[in-house]
Amino acid sequence: MSDYQFTLPVYVRYKGKKVAINLNWYRNCHYYQSNKVKAIFKEYISPQFIGLPKIESKCHIKFIYYAARNNKPDLDNFTSVSKKFFQDAMTELGLIEDDNVHHIISTSEYYGGLDRNNPRVEAFITLIE
Repeated sequence: MSDYQFTLPVYVRYKGKKVAINLNWYRNCHYYQSNKVKAIFKEYISPQFIGLPKIESKCHIKFIYYAARNNKPDLDNFTSVSKKFFQDAMTELGLIEDDNVHHIISTSEYYGGLDRNNPRVEAFITLIE
C-alpha cells in the first residue's frame, strides 16, 4: 500500500503545442525548452502537494504508465523524464529534502495498459521505515 499517490501528465502545452514528456523529446530539445516544460509540469502537479507533510523517511516510488495508444510503447521512454521531473518537483515543492539516494532509495516502473481518454503516469510513494 502506498502512502502518497500522484497523477503525472504525459503531455503538456508549451507555446500552444502539445509536448510529449518522453525521452525522445527530451534528448532532442534545447535545455531552455526543457526547463520551461519542466516548470509547466511542476505547475500542473503542484496542487496535489497542498497540505502534504514533508517526508522525513526514506521512500520507494512506483511509476505506472497508462498509454494513449496501443502501439507497443517503450516503458522507459515514457517514464524516465516523468520520473526526473517528478522527483525534482518533490524537492522544489518541499515534499522531500533532496531526491538523492539518501531519500529515494528505489523506484520501479510498470505498464498499466491502455487508457485512450486519460493517458498518464501514476506515481505511488511508499515510506520505508
